[in-house]
Amino acid sequence: MSNDSSYFGLLPEPTRENGFEPLTGGRARFLLGTDIHIGEPETCEQRVALTPDQLDALRRWLAALGVELGSAVVRDAGKNAGFGNALYMKAGAEIVEEKDLPGLEPPHVVHALKEPTAYEATIPGPFIRIGALHSGDFQTDGGLADMLRKENYSAIFDGSSVGGFAHSTDFPVRPRFRIPLRSSMSVYAGRLAGEDVGDQLSTGERVVVSGGGVVGVSAVDALLKGHANQIREILIIEKFADRCEQLRDEYAGWPMVRVKQGVEITPEDIRGAIGVILTIYVQGSGETPKVVDLERLTHMKEGGIVVDVAIDEGGGVDIGKPGGGPSGGASIEDIRREVERLPLRLFYHADNHMPRRRPREASIEHGATGLMYLGALLYLCAKHGGPDAAVRHILDYDYIEKPKHTLEALALDLKHGLAFTNEDGVAVLYRHVLKKSDEIRAILDECGVKAVFA
Repeated sequence: MSNDSSYFGLLPEPTRENGFEPLTGGRARFLLGTDIHIGEPETCEQRVALTPDQLDALRRWLAALGVELGSAVVRDAGKNAGFGNALYMKAGAEIVEEKDLPGLEPPHVVHALKEPTAYEATIPGPFIRIGALHSGDFQTDGGLADMLRKENYSAIFDGSSVGGFAHSTDFPVRPRFRIPLRSSMSVYAGRLAGEDVGDQLSTGERVVVSGGGVVGVSAVDALLKGHANQIREILIIEKFADRCEQLRDEYAGWPMVRVKQGVEITPEDIRGAIGVILTIYVQGSGETPKVVDLERLTHMKEGGIVVDVAIDEGGGVDIGKPGGGPSGGASIEDIRREVERLPLRLFYHADNHMPRRRPREASIEHGATGLMYLGALLYLCAKHGGPDAAVRHILDYDYIEKPKHTLEALALDLKHGLAFTNEDGVAVLYRHVLKKSDEIRAILDECGVKAVFA
């Protein structure tokens, strides 16, 4: 076994105690996909799911377990984040063109940061796919639907739902957050939101943060780190009483931080605030509560800023439009127009891809979090004989039983994020992951894809 431990901390130590039996002649194949097709051409996704150094760490970690990794990277997948093709080649990867993917040796695992796009339906299978799905916006002409029709997958994991078990264990590799892949980007988004508000500060300012979760805490920490001498008060409004108590303990050394239990922002809460950061998201509901309306925003300080980090789920500002909710599914531009026409010269900032603003740093952060799950998937494929067998092995784990070692904890995390499996040409849908699962099944039925619920 290799003595090179430079991958430790990102990956569990490859030992029997952690659940990893050394293999003889094991092989695994990995494809790193591209996310450049996400978004409009002028604002396409800039991040990449794994950096060259992280790919090299994955290769060396598997080698320590007797597994030879064959890796391929879609050309220019990391270019916009500052990771050129030559760096991936140095890490041992083959660079492949999208048009040549149908002739590729079938990979065991395909990973991209965001949801599937059309080229993934051309990849020979079966393979395991892991990355964010955004299934609440399921489209019949989208990449996810293409894959379901093509049936080239063994399983599709929603990276935004993977987690829930390893976080609570005492094993050597313990994710910082309960849902680590989503939370790592939430930390980043919160940090950027805090910096956006910080740019508007003078002295003696008030800031309101709606939501005391990962995003809210990250925003508060960014404000305290860079602008504590400019802030008179940061008010955190948090729904849950127990979380309020945790926040009060966490910020006991910062007298300018005040915590209030609640959901909506009242006129008194917002009075004179230079900045408002909206983060509340009710997990599993598919939408964010509307916590402030236009009239209450008029109590802010002139020239203030509203940063709506929750815009991915509809945003937190009620602009009074009819439709599916108080904001009627309003677009970012709809909300910005209504907020910025108020007489206070307010700024409204919302970006449904905030970490894209610093793609290199965000890519490193995401890859560092995801590496342990890629390692577990590829090891299980090598050990059990391919993607189908690895998925069956993950499904056999019991949520009720406490994991015995790190590999079991990671496998349970993965099971928690399992969105689809392919069983003899039938798409199996997992309700606990998929938003609007009934709608997705109805759409698939219309498309001729047989689908059932697990």
